[in-house]
Amino acid sequence: MKDFFFLIVGLGIIAGSFYLVLQKPAPARFQREAPSVNDQFPMKIENYKLKIGDKTILVEIADTTEKLARGLSGRKSLSPGSGMLFVFSEIGSYGFWMKDMKFPIDIAWLERIDNSFRIVGIERNVSPESFPHVFYPPVPIKYVVETNAGEL
Repeated sequence: MKDFFFLIVGLGIIAGSFYLVLQKPAPARFQREAPSVNDQFPMKIENYKLKIGDKTILVEIADTTEKLARGLSGRKSLSPGSGMLFVFSEIGSYGFWMKDMKFPIDIAWLERIDNSFRIVGIERNVSPESFPHVFYPPVPIKYVVETNAGEL
């Protein structure tokens, strides 16, 4: 009986030690903070005037996982001269498709130069019927804008 008591106490001490060790944060060299959209845009904003060449488009910012995944899906339309700017935390080759879309759009892959953006690739007049085809940028990007078809 005495041996069983010490076994239980010993296992409790070992389990408690593991618990305490696992509760500590990882050393700083192993932690990486994702860049914030606020690094690109100085304040949290819902709408932004996006300058692409000589055009200015009023865009909604998609900068959270939920907004990036949903995009313009489910909407009936976009106002003329407006769109959605997708801001990814890292440069990559992000695919876009027309799942649950109800109107055709232009998809532009962008790079940022100072306060304006330059189109590095574009898919024009992408129709909802193109689903499940996935569209990819010609080069890794960090920004994508979707507008009504014919506006870019």
